[in-house]
Amino acid sequence: MTEKGISHRGKIRLISYITFALAALTVFSVVQSVKVARYEREILLTRQRALISLDEYLSDITSDLQKVVYVSTPSMVSNLSTKLWRDCAEAKNSLAQLPSNDSSISNTYGFLSQVGEYIMSIQRKSMRGEELTEDERKQLLELCEFANSLSEKLNSMCYSLQNGTFTFEKKSNMFLSTNEVSDTVFEKMDDVEQTLSDVPSLVFDGPFSNHIENMKPKLLEGEEEINKNQAQEIANNVCGDGKELTFAFEESGNVPCYVFKNDDCTVAVTKQGGYPLYMLNSTFAGEINIEYEDAVNKAKEYLNSIGYKNMKESYYFTDDGICTVNFAYVQGDAICYADLIKVSVNLHSGEIHSFDATGYVSCHTKRTVPENAITAEEGRKKLYSGLEISNVSACFAPTEWKSENYCYEYLCTTENGQQLLVYLNAATGEEENVLILLYSDGGVLTK
Repeated sequence: MTEKGISHRGKIRLISYITFALAALTVFSVVQSVKVARYEREILLTRQRALISLDEYLSDITSDLQKVVYVSTPSMVSNLSTKLWRDCAEAKNSLAQLPSNDSSISNTYGFLSQVGEYIMSIQRKSMRGEELTEDERKQLLELCEFANSLSEKLNSMCYSLQNGTFTFEKKSNMFLSTNEVSDTVFEKMDDVEQTLSDVPSLVFDGPFSNHIENMKPKLLEGEEEINKNQAQEIANNVCGDGKELTFAFEESGNVPCYVFKNDDCTVAVTKQGGYPLYMLNSTFAGEINIEYEDAVNKAKEYLNSIGYKNMKESYYFTDDGICTVNFAYVQGDAICYADLIKVSVNLHSGEIHSFDATGYVSCHTKRTVPENAITAEEGRKKLYSGLEISNVSACFAPTEWKSENYCYEYLCTTENGQQLLVYLNAATGEEENVLILLYSDGGVLTK
């Protein structure tokens, strides 16, 4: 007769299974602990290498900044500038590997970016045959002093890391070799950041120049401030749907404005001068009923009606029944590309869906053509002979650092049929930019 319950053999088998499972779990835990420990060591070594590399790069940046001050030949300026730019980029890469938050490294990262771009602006001047001015030499020496102070702080961090008085994590045994309380990377980097609190402002032809951050809208300079009632009359005309708008709020920022709304439309009008800044319409597009050419004409008429005249269309793109056209201001025979207004047209109803004149308001001003400009015909001879030129026009082409160059824009076709826009600086005779024209069913864009 079989005894109820688990047999003796079954109990032995169950105990064996449990023992095996516990052993397997123990082995798995040990393996995982070893992996975690190895991973933590790898993180530690990566951060140690990053800190040491950052220190080395800062030391090289300090000495090379000083060298640039005292050299004069274009080849030596170019060599030092290239090395400085590369070292600044590598230093930023090392900085990014340290455990920190954005606020604890923002000054250091910004300083390295600014030094890199500033030194490249020096190189561009040297390539044009221009020598360093006394002000530029003085600025380089000041940057050298800040770089040296930064280097000394980082060197101290490396020393503290070696003697165990510094760790990468707070209140963690991950990177502590002793039980003593150590400074953390956050505390040390805060100290480093204070070193850069008084870095001088730099104004140069580069994207990190301080003048870009401080730029005020050119169109609004000297304009009187209007009140809300005056702004509302302008907004009603901009919306144009027959429904009266009501005041919503005041928008601050670089372009202070009054904002008005109704059920379908939102309009912003600048406080200074009363210029329409943007309009948004919430209506949807249905089936496409009008062509691109008609949309451009409607957009032009709209811009004229709200006070923006002498605008020329350039690129456009169509998406979900909405055609967005880029317009630029024309001064004489030159297109001012920075004076940009985007207008979107509903291809079902033909109504204006939205517009944005931020570029125009920020950049519009009277331009001056350089006196020593070469002619468009002279510029043709400087282009690659394999390009077939079909059209040329004058323009003021914006740079990435918010300045402009008076250029000739050549519409060209390559041997394989690709269309390009080549921009030649009319003052220097040098190529400034090349854009590839991209055609699709949705429109024409550049790359």
